[in-house]
Amino acid sequence: MLEEIRRVCKPGGRIVVADSTPAAGKADAFNAMEKLRDPSHVRALPLEEHYALFARAGLDTPRVETYRLEGELEDLLQRSFPNPGDSDRIRKIFEDSLLDDALDMATHRKDGKIFYSYPVAILATQIP
Repeated sequence: MLEEIRRVCKPGGRIVVADSTPAAGKADAFNAMEKLRDPSHVRALPLEEHYALFARAGLDTPRVETYRLEGELEDLLQRSFPNPGDSDRIRKIFEDSLLDDALDMATHRKDGKIFYSYPVAILATQIP
């Protein structure tokens, strides 16, 4: 996909990608949860895989800014599209992640609610 974007982007143009970027060792758990939360989800890539995609497309190493998109679990579920019964499975996954941050979402409990923060990266480069 980046190859096609590079092909149609004029010299001096910029390519910007913004996406969830779970840690490599936690990406499988993150993606399994996301697939339950939204069955249309395919796969969030760790930052290292994004770098490889840029290189494969013949692009310079991108400049990267990272941040965390914070929220509360029940609010997230209200905006999600899980299949019937999957909301309880998602709650359990988040509950388990409180112990070891298996999702790379810095899950924590406050006032009886579970909070999270999605790892997000914005990658940008310029076409030579």
